[in-house]
Amino acid sequence: MTAAASSNLLRNSSALFARALRKSERVVVPINDCALANDPKVPAFFCVHSISGAAGTDFLNLAKRLEPYVRLYGIQAPPKFMQTNDFGASIEALSDMYANAVVELQPSGPLMLGGYCVGAIIALDMANKLRAAGRTLGPLVAIDGAPENVGMLLRRRHPRYWLALAQNLRGWLNHSDLMRSRSLHSLAWSISNNAFALGKGALGLKRGQKLGGGYAINGLMDLTLYPPAQREFINRLYAALFNYVPTPYVGDVVVYEAKVTPLLYLPQVANIWRSYAPQSEIIRVVGTHIGMMHEPYVDAMARDMCNRILQLFSGKTD
Repeated sequence: MTAAASSNLLRNSSALFARALRKSERVVVPINDCALANDPKVPAFFCVHSISGAAGTDFLNLAKRLEPYVRLYGIQAPPKFMQTNDFGASIEALSDMYANAVVELQPSGPLMLGGYCVGAIIALDMANKLRAAGRTLGPLVAIDGAPENVGMLLRRRHPRYWLALAQNLRGWLNHSDLMRSRSLHSLAWSISNNAFALGKGALGLKRGQKLGGGYAINGLMDLTLYPPAQREFINRLYAALFNYVPTPYVGDVVVYEAKVTPLLYLPQVANIWRSYAPQSEIIRVVGTHIGMMHEPYVDAMARDMCNRILQLFSGKTD
């Protein structure tokens, strides 16, 4: 999927999100047909939304490839609550709401949890709470997301940081959604924002950190595609990500990391999980953070994920 096609899909889904779902209080939404059928004999996978808060669009391609073997339920930020000024300002509060919704739908048996982008951090907090409550969990699935407030392992001033970015350049040219779209506007936007990020880095600021204090994602993604309430939620959630201090996780973690990083930023997803949860298994997926969720890159990840989920549910119980 090109960046232009992704933008059109996002724009259309955001408009639908705003019009049809703005009063919805629903947290868990079925994404594929077998989830709609809700057959308890089919294993279920609960996956938390990305920074947008909307679960449907991000997981459509993955859901299609898990059909009919795994029920994929997306965990969304209820659009009705986005209208409030504090909703999304706390990772812990979101995970409380989401964990309760999952338990209501599946009150017994083993659970398979995961999340994409910031959803991986929310899922991490959910997993800690559910394990403490005595639930059996499979490996936590982290799709290209990791806790931010755990200390940067490799700082920008280190030569290895820039060596990794240089090694990433070829993959970025081949697989970046931006380069495949051949959009001059997108290219100019990317270059200007990367340059601005470098300038802030020189001042000792983190990616997304504002000069006057606090955090905002405006310079990292185009928020004009979203309705106003959703934009405000996105920025609240982004700030909450940096304020969240994760509790050490003792369970297994499967990390799907995008092989292609941004042009001038190294997320260090695998390194963060290895230092935070040494039992993490890292699986690198060809593609970018966005591209890995779309064709053709999503296929290999879906196959591996499906096998793991089926293995967990083959005769295991609480």
